[in-house]
Amino acid sequence: MLRTACVLLSAALLALVIMGLFVKEVSYTATARVKSPVAESWVTFIDIDRQNLWQRNLENVEALHGQPMSLGASFRLEFTDGSARLETVTSVIPLQEYHADIETSTYSGYRSVTFETLGEGSRIQQTIVMRGSSFINRALLPVIRPLMQRDEMAALDNLADLIEASPSINIQEFE
Repeated sequence: MLRTACVLLSAALLALVIMGLFVKEVSYTATARVKSPVAESWVTFIDIDRQNLWQRNLENVEALHGQPMSLGASFRLEFTDGSARLETVTSVIPLQEYHADIETSTYSGYRSVTFETLGEGSRIQQTIVMRGSSFINRALLPVIRPLMQRDEMAALDNLADLIEASPSINIQEFE
């Protein structure tokens, strides 16, 4: 019995080592359909004061450089579990797309968010690409990928609910 447990543990560790050697990055995509126009989806998404209403476990957003959510801006997101993420905006096309580099203590990568009109509603699609900062973190990426994707899908669902519950917003205030 002990020998079987040791063999299984060894196989699991070997699998992690192999993943750490060959997996350089993981990506995942989450999509939400919203029963509101793109303008309302966009305005709610870029409003950093309301991000904690839809991003799971977000405790604080601190602007570090530039105007929030504008090209070159950087901000720090702090989460209730004590983790933090630095996000630097690399591309913004109002009402269409948002791109930012992401840095954490264990991972780096980027996120790309696109907005598309669907009839009278809209679709928000977010793709995140993450790379581990160490061999162990690269090995863990495939293991935690489903959890990260689940959390991002829940965040986009929360965003869609917030957009649909919000009154119409003047887009000129946020451009």
